[in-house]
Amino acid sequence: MGISASGIGSGLDINSLVTQLMSAESKPLTALKAQEKTVNSKLSAYGQLTSAFANLQSALKGVSSSGFSTFTATSSSTSLTVSAGVTATPGTYSIEVTRIAQPQKLYSAGYASATTDLGAGSLSIAVGGGTPVTLTPTSNSLSAIADAINTSGLAVRANVVSDGSATGQRLMISGKDTGAANTITLNGTGALADFSFDPSAPVNFAYDGSGNPPSVMSQTQAAQDALVSIDGLKVTSTTNTISTAIAGVTLQLTQPTTAPATVQVTRDDDAVKSAVNAFAKAWNDLRSLVGTQTAFNETTKTGAVLYGDSSPRNLLSQLRGQMTAAVAGAGTFDTLSDIGLTFQKDGSLSVSDAKLQTAIDTKPADLQALFAGADGVATRLATKLSSFLGVDGALSARTDGLNATLRGLGQREVALQARLDAVESRYRAQFTRLDAALARMQSTSSWLGQQLSALSK
Repeated sequence: MGISASGIGSGLDINSLVTQLMSAESKPLTALKAQEKTVNSKLSAYGQLTSAFANLQSALKGVSSSGFSTFTATSSSTSLTVSAGVTATPGTYSIEVTRIAQPQKLYSAGYASATTDLGAGSLSIAVGGGTPVTLTPTSNSLSAIADAINTSGLAVRANVVSDGSATGQRLMISGKDTGAANTITLNGTGALADFSFDPSAPVNFAYDGSGNPPSVMSQTQAAQDALVSIDGLKVTSTTNTISTAIAGVTLQLTQPTTAPATVQVTRDDDAVKSAVNAFAKAWNDLRSLVGTQTAFNETTKTGAVLYGDSSPRNLLSQLRGQMTAAVAGAGTFDTLSDIGLTFQKDGSLSVSDAKLQTAIDTKPADLQALFAGADGVATRLATKLSSFLGVDGALSARTDGLNATLRGLGQREVALQARLDAVESRYRAQFTRLDAALARMQSTSSWLGQQLSALSK
């Protein structure tokens, strides 16, 4: 609006009149702003709720199958990493890694080109003594043969590598699986005869006295099993992950050890208790927040920001239903109360340390199954929370709805403000004209008074 001087001629207080009129006209806008404030408050509340549900989801990781264990295992060597599950027992082991499992690797003789056809001939390949597969490359070039091997469906991979010399293009074939049984057999004829390889009589890749490598397919790495010694007992494995040698303990081999490694398996009761208590706290925090946001104050007769919104309590009720239902396949324990987690009258969870300790001491595997089994509490809750927090979940849908409402209110506010601006301009124009008319009337009245006074004299 432009600057205007009100009531110059008549003394009419235009600003006061317009302000009072616009106060009445602006009541719908005031109501819209109040609605916006309420919707923003609800959006903020749902943001807090989403965070609390996400915190519970994070707490589940501590009692899931990947993070929940009553035992921990350590290794003194970087060549050997270890982990322990619920079926482990405390103990100390001396472990020596003599060799690790590895796949077989073969190299062909060198050729000048990877794409030149080598001539007529056939090539078949077999893995682990299985049925040979005759390759059908688009041509008998190194690249085409490599492609045919990679699409053969066998557990092998092939590539063409170069040693940098003029005749340094070589076909490299490697097994995908480790273990002595996974050897590669090649049978070539005609121009591909030099690609033949018999694992029972291998030709090893090596340079002769004149500096020349073999002119036939040769082996740079033999297929072999891992070999470890556990307290003097020899153990072989086709892979570098050994989970059957020590009950409940998984060994991951990375390289041979230079000296025996000391592996210790110990009980980790504190970690289990911490995970269970963190889960209970995350639930209690969520329950408390829902209660606060949906409460009604009997004294002030006012509701909290989400009072009357049934969604938060409904979601909480669904989670509690999953937590109270009996768990199938958990052995000794059917419900959370069996291990000392009980619901109080206000819906919060309390934890009995003594009862939880008894569960850890007597049935650690059943304890894990109660939380992390196929029908476990953590498994169920994880599924529910994923649906709640997903892009199409209940929390996102409610938030999206509130944002849509807020956008609609904003559009209405802009339109209403434009109308109010026009009304105010019209009021000011009308009162300005009225002011001018009153000023003229006052001037005329004053002149008439002067004339009448003169006549009387």
